[in-house]
Amino acid sequence: MMETPKIAIFISTALKGARSTLRGIFDYAAAHGPWFCMFMEGRPGEQLLDLAKDGGADGVIVTGLTRPGVRDIAAFHAPVVFVEPNPDMLAPDFPMQDVPWVGRDSFAIGEMAARYYLERGYRSFAFVGEPLGQFWNAERRRGFAETLSKFGFNCAVHDSFTDEERRSWAVERRSLLRFLRGLSKPTALFAPMDGRARLVLEACLMGGVKVPEEIAVLGVDNDLLLCKSTVPPLSSIHTGGYRRGRIAAEMLDDLMHGRKPKRRAVALPPISVVTRGSTGYDAMSDLFVAKAIRFIRANAETGGISVADIVHAAGCSRRYLELRFQKRIGRSIRDELMSERIECVKSLLAGDNLTIGEIVERTGFSSDSHLSQIFKRATGTTMLHWRRKNREAQDM
Repeated sequence: MMETPKIAIFISTALKGARSTLRGIFDYAAAHGPWFCMFMEGRPGEQLLDLAKDGGADGVIVTGLTRPGVRDIAAFHAPVVFVEPNPDMLAPDFPMQDVPWVGRDSFAIGEMAARYYLERGYRSFAFVGEPLGQFWNAERRRGFAETLSKFGFNCAVHDSFTDEERRSWAVERRSLLRFLRGLSKPTALFAPMDGRARLVLEACLMGGVKVPEEIAVLGVDNDLLLCKSTVPPLSSIHTGGYRRGRIAAEMLDDLMHGRKPKRRAVALPPISVVTRGSTGYDAMSDLFVAKAIRFIRANAETGGISVADIVHAAGCSRRYLELRFQKRIGRSIRDELMSERIECVKSLLAGDNLTIGEIVERTGFSSDSHLSQIFKRATGTTMLHWRRKNREAQDM
């Protein structure tokens, strides 16, 4: 093998998850290489993969491979790792079915979306699918719907498209808006990618559907370019593309050195939900609970509010509000306040620019040790470990 190995990477840069995967590969290569990485940069004059075909490669990382493409990849005569393999690539009769791979657990992504909404007391749910038939769309829908079914809830679905709707968003928007207007309100809606969730928000804005008061919207990939450009900003599931990249690079590194990879098949679960304005408070039919939660979310970070303050904001008696909380979301007012304070801590940790002491001071906890105990009890992990695990939450 040459001193600086050449790595051919067949991963599109179009979506945030793919770009994060590339970043994970490049960071691994910088730490364990150097590697000369050749990949599709986007513009015709910058597509270095032609050089890879001319000069060969010492390793290949590829996503979305089809049977006709197997011959091209095999022509490299180099170790191969799959990223985000489609079901065909994992079939027993696929010509390269022994290749190690790393991808996302799309069923678990749908499951996380359902549990996120269930914890917030929603009783009406919807799924808006992706029109091009991507394999992960069905799995995310299944994870969402089956998890809701376990708790006795159905899910309205917009996931069937005419050829004209697949070609034109302007055409599909009309049927989508009819679907959205026909939902019982409030509804918790899940879209399997940020791009689709953004279009749902656009349809709501154009059609006069209030978000999140009437429909809450949650996407997937935490693409900051999309999530922060919508009205309101889009909540999204952070799936950890950076981890996928590092694992893929480690697998390839082992293969290039004649080692058996530690893991041959890895389906990574999602990391967390990043909450923004599109699910910023619970648009529930119980107005007292909704008022209380809006007040909690607006004031929780500093820890300067009490249960009495929340009750006053809701405009009812404490006993009545406690009963409504237990019925609607299954926990007490105090527990909901603490849950929201922990979410504030997570948000500050994800920013990666504050020390633990500064976070303690900002969130109003009495000490580092006090917050550490509460955080570990709530999440099952330490703040430092959570921060490392979520380091990709900011789109670096």
